[in-house]
Amino acid sequence: MNSTAGLHRGLGPADVVALTLNTIVGAGIFGLPSALHAAAGSQSLLVLAAAFVLIAAVAACAAEVASRFEATGGPVLYAREALGPLGAFTVGWLLYLTRLATSGAIIVVMLDYAAALWPALALPLPRGIAITLFLALIAGLNLRGVVQGAALGNVLVVLKLAPLFLLAPLGLAIGGWPEPAAAPVPQVDALGAAFLLAFFACMGFEQATIVAGELRHPKRDLPIGMLGGFLLAGLLYAMLVPACQSLVPDLANSKRPVAELALAVFGAAGATVVALTAVLSCAGNLSTSILVTPRVLFALAEQGEIPAVLARVSGGTRVPAVAIALTAGIICVLTLTGTFVHLATIAVIARMLMYASICLALLLLRRRGPAPLRVPGGPLLAVLAIAACALVMGTASADALRAVAVALLAGYLLRILWRRFGPQPN
Repeated sequence: MNSTAGLHRGLGPADVVALTLNTIVGAGIFGLPSALHAAAGSQSLLVLAAAFVLIAAVAACAAEVASRFEATGGPVLYAREALGPLGAFTVGWLLYLTRLATSGAIIVVMLDYAAALWPALALPLPRGIAITLFLALIAGLNLRGVVQGAALGNVLVVLKLAPLFLLAPLGLAIGGWPEPAAAPVPQVDALGAAFLLAFFACMGFEQATIVAGELRHPKRDLPIGMLGGFLLAGLLYAMLVPACQSLVPDLANSKRPVAELALAVFGAAGATVVALTAVLSCAGNLSTSILVTPRVLFALAEQGEIPAVLARVSGGTRVPAVAIALTAGIICVLTLTGTFVHLATIAVIARMLMYASICLALLLLRRRGPAPLRVPGGPLLAVLAIAACALVMGTASADALRAVAVALLAGYLLRILWRRFGPQPN
């Protein structure tokens, strides 16, 4: 199915860039420099660069595959076209659970930073009220229309990136590039752990593909905006990590490396600015999640895999209102109860399966004809990326694999029951 089902095509390339940046540059950036340095020492920047190169290969594959489609769904749509209905449901179901778990974690980190500015948010009752009101606000804006939902993300991405893009180059200019011998070369296993950390910090470029059905010119704007956002995120990381290495003392043990960098560059006011920036960063990431995640349900419902009401589009605002309200409600419940922690083990493996499915889609769809955007060396990039995804999944624990198996079985049961007893679209 390649229908947009009445969705409003109101988004442009700037919205794609903002969606991509809001997803990649989230809460993790505020702890990445110290965690990466603890694992890789003086090789941190090289490890980060290697991870970005690998994710860039997947992103290039995604850009080519995305140029073939105009409908909402992203990886779900690609998997259906290349792998069939069961493959599409598998990718979509795991993608949805991943976004739920990630959103819960983002809210927790956001309120932890916000508590530094307003200590009352560390208490259970004010914290619960803040979670509910914030999700209601973001969901309400998204229910008004996709343009309004994207506009909130655009504002937040500017507010959070402006201080970081000011801090990172100033810190680099003041501290200079770190000496290569500032720390001993880590062991192979430590480098592997560092690479995984850097790899996960680079993910998220694919989120904009899910709202392709609401882009004005998806075949043109999606590849350009997605790759542009990815490169800007890489530029920020490339400046921030060496700046922290040069100016943050005992970086490997620092709990707030970006705040300490701000302290070194701007003085005492820097820590407050970073705390506020962290809150805005998490809020921007969450706004993107509330915009994108319901469209996964929309795509699955439009294909007849789950209840059709989730594909229902509001007549006035032309958004999947039921899917938006349900997703915001589930995230709220998961966050208030802490249940999202149990979904977190699924997130990494689900992401790898999704990336592998995108690369496999490139290989299969090329046999059917040329894409509007043809990536040079696409098949080789796809094969290398699939191998890397398999390698990452091979490091997963038995508990994580069991969690994925249980999640998939639950999803397949829902699918079987709906396809057996529920009405199907014509």
